[in-house]
Amino acid sequence: MEFIYTSLCEIAPYSHILFFFLLMLAGLNIPISEDIILLTGGAIASTCIPEHTLRLYLWLYFGSWISAWEVYWLGRLLGPKLYNVKFLARFVTPCRVDKLHYYYEKFGVFVFLVGRFIPGGVRNALFISCGMGKMPFLKFILRDGFACIFSSLTIFSLGYWFGKNYETLVKYSKTYNYIVIGLIVLLILTSLGYLWYKKREKDDKTTSQ
Repeated sequence: MEFIYTSLCEIAPYSHILFFFLLMLAGLNIPISEDIILLTGGAIASTCIPEHTLRLYLWLYFGSWISAWEVYWLGRLLGPKLYNVKFLARFVTPCRVDKLHYYYEKFGVFVFLVGRFIPGGVRNALFISCGMGKMPFLKFILRDGFACIFSSLTIFSLGYWFGKNYETLVKYSKTYNYIVIGLIVLLILTSLGYLWYKKREKDDKTTSQ
């Protein structure tokens, strides 16, 4: 744990640039988790550079928001050709795009508010479907920018809270591990005792016959 803390603090002065760059790569559908970046950013802000918390968050927010523009324009410029791209075919399917297109037309910004919290390709599929459906770019960035405030601030704050309380969490996690191990041992002993009892009961019935 100490090694992780030291490593994070070493990159802290440059973390805003590093994370922004990684988020731009994530917008190109390279498998980089936006959520992990936000969580890590929050943890670094609370433990290493609390005086620069706002600056780091703003870089992460704009990185998350602008990276969605990349996905939007991929969908808008390439359209149905994306269905034939192997590494996109897993989550960009005609069925999923049609469903998302229907949802954001019917429910508007609420789809972005929900979609921003769903990883695993759904988030990017939402952005791509907006591009493929030729949603006006201004409308897209306003809706997504609003939703991005909620998602990025929530995940960043969770990372911040975790970083601020990591010593307490580690202490309780050790206690929790002991409890789990104790319960597993108890379960094994109980199971063995039950099997032994059933075997003995069966042997007694055989003997009495």
